[in-house]
Amino acid sequence: MIDGHIHFEKQPYTLDIVNSMVETAISKGIDEIWLLDHTHKFKEFAFLYKNLTDEASIKWYKSKKPISIWEYFEFVCYIKSKKWPISIKFGLEVCFFPGSEEELKKVLKTLPELDFLIGSVHFVDGTAIDLSKDLQDKFNVDDLYRKYFAIEKEAVESQIFDVIGHPDAIKIFNNYPRESLLNELIDDFARTCKKYNQAVENNSGLIRNGFSYPGMSKEMLNAMIRHDVKFHKSSDAHKFEDIGRAFDLLI
Repeated sequence: MIDGHIHFEKQPYTLDIVNSMVETAISKGIDEIWLLDHTHKFKEFAFLYKNLTDEASIKWYKSKKPISIWEYFEFVCYIKSKKWPISIKFGLEVCFFPGSEEELKKVLKTLPELDFLIGSVHFVDGTAIDLSKDLQDKFNVDDLYRKYFAIEKEAVESQIFDVIGHPDAIKIFNNYPRESLLNELIDDFARTCKKYNQAVENNSGLIRNGFSYPGMSKEMLNAMIRHDVKFHKSSDAHKFEDIGRAFDLLI
């Protein structure tokens, strides 16, 4: 069993942390872990966040104080030089902005190859739509969902990513468009994933934000199954204790 989305976040790049991750995974019956960090953590991806437009999102990014990604790669090489009782893969969670594809590809080519890339949509029109409900409320909800899923489709069509992260995280604040529109957008997205053989993740991370259930909505899950889209379970853990979080509910 895979946990396909585990962050270091504020945890240090140390052998002890990876040992704790491995021990936690084994205790949950997980035999493969995918470790990563957000692109906002690294200076090399600062170009992505020049797309931010609202004050709150810009302030959020400035608070991150990015480091060089080469610190991460040095650590990845160190961990890969050791033997582990389970499989460990390393990657990145990339914030996808429409129009950034070519520059993103150029930057990725300058870096050592990683095991996987997760593409996630956290921003619409330069606004961090999962940062606060107030930011979402600036949009008409139907327009917000149309824009969000249009960006999700562009991420798939870019063919840059191995996995699309938390594909319906837009629901985080329980804002929903008309049911008929939502079903149309979800089905169209699932159809696009199938066309490009794009995998997605069933991500339990919204539990961290007090959301009422983990993973994709019933409607999105059914669309993925209906269109035979590949997906796997992910905890979106930001600390090792949360690896495998709510996997029993995802199942």
